[in-house]
Amino acid sequence: MMKLIVLGSGTCVPSLIRSSPGYYLEADGCQVLVDCGSGTLHQLERSGKSYKDIDAVFLTHKHPDHFADLMPLIHALLYTPGFNREKELLIVGPQGFKEYYNKAIDPILFSSDGFSIRIIEIIDEFDFSPFHIRSTRTVHSDDSIAYRFEYNGKSLVFTGDADYDQGLINFAENADLIVADCSFPSVMKVKGHLSSLECGLIAHKSGANKLLLSHIYPSDISDAERVNEAKENFKGDVILAEDLMKIEI
Repeated sequence: MMKLIVLGSGTCVPSLIRSSPGYYLEADGCQVLVDCGSGTLHQLERSGKSYKDIDAVFLTHKHPDHFADLMPLIHALLYTPGFNREKELLIVGPQGFKEYYNKAIDPILFSSDGFSIRIIEIIDEFDFSPFHIRSTRTVHSDDSIAYRFEYNGKSLVFTGDADYDQGLINFAENADLIVADCSFPSVMKVKGHLSSLECGLIAHKSGANKLLLSHIYPSDISDAERVNEAKENFKGDVILAEDLMKIEI
């Protein structure tokens, strides 16, 4: 069983109810983050999980709302009094992330006495036990990617920031859960992001089992309308993400 906690269901817009994007995923004792925007560390503590136990961080792209807490995470792992991390931290990111890390993060946080950090620029698919992980490019930015985590016959897809695309539909085929960029309702559609109607269409065409609407920008249109729009195309379960929501897959 995979255990998912929504740490942040919001965006770059500050909110008292929705932190920036961040998700905690666990299976067989392996604990990973998928994105870690502002507030992720505090949300981990609120969820009852610890930053000390994170094995890997998977980043969908280099926009700040998706990785702003990466430096604070490493800083905390290095300098928490009485804590001596020994296990390696894996960071998986899009093309160009390793160069960015070496220029902008490592010079600030480097410690010769610290644990090792391994950085992988994403390849099509690989294993990080117990997960089999696949990735694909998305229509958003030059480096944006989606992830598919597979474990024990179950699959979980994170679209990251994405626009409607047949490639994303193919990537999410028969997924047990899609965590979708549902930035706006249809009347506020913005290029590079999915509308709630499009989220439902992707879930329907991919044959997914369940759809979680996340990455929610503030709007005068009710949350219920987003869900109803998604349900126009998708007859499976549609859930509106909330911070600290827990889901088992």
